[in-house]
Amino acid sequence: MSPLIVIVASTHLSIIATINIAARPSKTLDECRRIGESAIKAATAKPRHSASYVCHDTTREQGLTGALGVIAYVSQEDGKITILESYMETMSDCKVAGMAAAASKAVPGVRTRAWACYDLGIFEQ
Repeated sequence: MSPLIVIVASTHLSIIATINIAARPSKTLDECRRIGESAIKAATAKPRHSASYVCHDTTREQGLTGALGVIAYVSQEDGKITILESYMETMSDCKVAGMAAAASKAVPGVRTRAWACYDLGIFEQ
């Protein structure tokens, strides 16, 4: 598995906000940051657009199989995007957890949320 995974979430803060989540492997922290900052620059070129990224370190998860689950949500208060990620044993587990997290009202003040699941095999070098 690649040592890093860059995860980018972006949205257009309209009446119905939709969050787009993308993930791809990255070999170095510099490369990961460059990709993330470029994504933010592109996403925020238009008014009412927002983006965020994380460089997910996979060094402890080498050899794992299953799925990487990602949930992103937008705060009503400041419009910022928060990204959370977790490993699941199967893609089915990930999809069920994602649906539950997206439907959850556990985080107060959330404007919108989205989730995505990625097969860990796609991040192999």
